[in-house]
Amino acid sequence: MSIEERLKDHMHQAADHLNIPQDLYDSILQSTEERISDRERLTRKSRNRSIIRNAFVIGTAAVFIVIVIVSSAFISPVMAETLSRIPMMHNVFKLAGDLGLKAAEQKGLATETDYYDTHEGYTLTASQVMFDGMRGAIALQLDEAGRPASLFDPFARSQSEASSLKSKGSFQVMRAFINGTEESITWDIGPGIDAESAIVTITGAPSDQAARRPVLPETFNLTLEVRLEMIPEPFVLQIPMRQNTDNRILYPDAEKSSRDISWRLEEMERSPVSTRMELVLEETSSDERTIYFEVVGQDGTEIKIIDLYAYDVKQGYRRLDMLYEPLPADHQSFTIKPFRYVYGDSPNAWRKEYIRDLELTVPIEGKD
Repeated sequence: MSIEERLKDHMHQAADHLNIPQDLYDSILQSTEERISDRERLTRKSRNRSIIRNAFVIGTAAVFIVIVIVSSAFISPVMAETLSRIPMMHNVFKLAGDLGLKAAEQKGLATETDYYDTHEGYTLTASQVMFDGMRGAIALQLDEAGRPASLFDPFARSQSEASSLKSKGSFQVMRAFINGTEESITWDIGPGIDAESAIVTITGAPSDQAARRPVLPETFNLTLEVRLEMIPEPFVLQIPMRQNTDNRILYPDAEKSSRDISWRLEEMERSPVSTRMELVLEETSSDERTIYFEVVGQDGTEIKIIDLYAYDVKQGYRRLDMLYEPLPADHQSFTIKPFRYVYGDSPNAWRKEYIRDLELTVPIEGKD
């Protein structure tokens, strides 16, 4: 067992026996929830109190163990370097991810990793990786000389863009490569647990807008070339990716039409982490607003959308490749609810206008 593995084991053992005073826990919890609420995506659920408590306990145990080791006389330079690179929390997916990434963490589908690169005292680490064939997710964490450093803070980014002020080490831009090529991949970055972390999502990208989104290989070498503010050299992370889910591909008999609009669900792919739907939309409506598709589970809970790609777009016709959070395994049906946005003065004032005649409940074939 490596030094890092032994330290992780000790952290979790210590967490099991560590009692946190309730008043201290409540204070930390309130502060954490306030910070997260300021940064979360529009689609993010509120955090679970027990999850935050567990992460706080493990983090406290980690600090305790590091103090004990550092205060001992036998610490070596190699161990000191290792300690500086071990993220105090390998729970970015669990605490900050969507429902699919939380499920990946719970089901053992997320892999803890330690791929890193260092420049000018800053170390960028890929601490968790997940790949279900439809999307990949990579948790990034940044530290400066062993201390957390600000990587991705949406609020600070919006302020800095307005004022042209950038903090050193904050995210600037990124390039992603699959087996050395940049043409077949697209990426997105969103907030992590705090400003010191972020989550990168990758999906396949076609060569032109008329083509279907390509399927990512089951195994490939992912290269992330990340540039941070005021650091000339890019941070290069080489990450092997491997699909570790058995996905189901279904061909539902689901279509609905009403007057001048019709849609047809042609294909559906499911994993414990994601749900992908391939849908054809045809319309001759004079309403120029875009039609979107909300998916609701049989219990009425909305299944949040992760990514949307439209292709083969013609007059009155387009194909949609939509990626959602996972449908619960015990659900026997789901409902597709087409809608348009009614626009207000700001995005916060937008509301959904559902097209009731186009809603359809779709049964799910078989069981997971």
